[in-house]
This record gives sequence, C-alpha cells and structure tokens, in this order.
Amino acid sequence: MKLHGSTEANLAAALRSANRLRGHRVHGDTLKFWSDLVRHARRELSSSVMLPSDTLIRLIAELEVTIEQQSG
Repeated sequence: MKLHGSTEANLAAALRSANRLRGHRVHGDTLKFWSDLVRHARRELSSSVMLPSDTLIRLIAELEVTIEQQSG
C-alpha cells in the first residue's frame, strides 16, 4: 500500500471522502483501499513503541464504522 503523507492524514482524507459519498454507492476498490488503510494503521499502532495517538485510534474507529455502513 502506497500512502502519501502520514497515516493519520490518509485516514482523515478517507473519512472526508466517505462523508462526501454518504448516501451514494461506493466503488468496491474504494472500500478495499479503506479497509487496507485501517489494517495498515492498526499494524502501525501495534508496532509503535510510543504511546498510541488518541487521534489515530479515533480515526481508525470512525473509518471502520463508515466501511461497515457502506458495505451493509
């Protein structure tokens, strides 16, 4: 997965995109990218020796909920 910028910035951008698309059909590739992004962010959290960022945790949770809503 190739990201441009920080994981937090990519999660925030995905959430902005998801909010714009709310109520519309979301392409399967977009949902896959978002899911891959969540997995990447979770791996980043688990491999970090620093305390987890509350912002990163919140963004991951929000995107997971969004993916569930868009998929279901």
